[in-house]
Amino acid sequence: MELATLAKDYRDFYAPAFAVRVGGADLMRDLAVAVSQIEVDLVLGAASRFAFTVTNSYSHKLHAFRTDRGEDLLRLLAFGTTVEVCLGYRDAKSMPVMVSGMITEITTNFSEGGSPELSIAGYDHGFALTMGKNSRTWARAKDSDAAHEIASFNNINAKIDSTSEVHAQIEQNQESDWEFLKKLAERNHFELFVDERRTLHFGKPSDKADAVVRLVYGEGLLSFKPEANLAGQISRVEVYGWDRRARKQIVGIASTGEESGLAGKSAGQLLNNFVREPNKRPTLRLRQPVFTQAEANQRAKAALSERAKQFLTGEGETIGLPELRPDRNVELANLGVPFSKVYYLQQATHKIDTNGYRTRFKVKETGL
Repeated sequence: MELATLAKDYRDFYAPAFAVRVGGADLMRDLAVAVSQIEVDLVLGAASRFAFTVTNSYSHKLHAFRTDRGEDLLRLLAFGTTVEVCLGYRDAKSMPVMVSGMITEITTNFSEGGSPELSIAGYDHGFALTMGKNSRTWARAKDSDAAHEIASFNNINAKIDSTSEVHAQIEQNQESDWEFLKKLAERNHFELFVDERRTLHFGKPSDKADAVVRLVYGEGLLSFKPEANLAGQISRVEVYGWDRRARKQIVGIASTGEESGLAGKSAGQLLNNFVREPNKRPTLRLRQPVFTQAEANQRAKAALSERAKQFLTGEGETIGLPELRPDRNVELANLGVPFSKVYYLQQATHKIDTNGYRTRFKVKETGL
């Protein structure tokens, strides 16, 4: 989508707005609470975070934080309270929800002079999966089966891609549910995150999808700093395991060109240009608890893709765009060859304050 199309929908990006909903009520419009700035940090592989600042809420007469209607503000914004944060340019009812989560942090400062402000922060509903340590065992199960069970246990919706390999045993050993799911995601080259609809995503990266918007440097794209680095890159991955039935070694192999979402030349392909002899090309060799050839091959491909996505990284800033979210793609233009291309978003930070609405983002790519 072109930025000009979004400009028509967003009134040429004038008058950005936000809404903070607590228990279904709009904190500013329904409860008359002043909020001066807000930030939402959306990221893959971790719980997304929100933070906002409440001003002019401290009563020196009552020595308490109150809404304009006299309600106890700290009771309203108590730990664990569900919050929805919306950002955009339209009216409050039609603005998209950026994050839904719970309050986990309350900060204030009683300084000499001035009126104390409240800083409220929290995480999306994936936060519950980061708490505590659990131990479970699954026999004759797939990784996706374990993911479904953990999502159900935590009362969270799930969008889970089915994995093919049936493992003799899957073990969660004194790990948080999030740590365990992240481990499973990494060995399948899956992404893990919870979206604004309280849905856990455990599946393949959307790195081949169409770009949600095209940004041109000097127009909507304010800055971009890409880095392509061959250090630590590889041309091949070998995963070693043991076939218990056949009583022989298993070797799973993945070679450059098999990277997920590859567009352009991968780091491995560039390395092969000046390391001509196949037996001397940089290889990552891993010994893993794999017991079938299919599992070894899948682990090798996952390791290759994960390493390859460290080759081309970048961070940039644009005018505020709610469309920029992790597990989506963005097209960046007017950056010259080879940096004008489609990039996969791994993080997007949206902020509205007195300077307006800006979005900072980070990207990763397997090819240049």
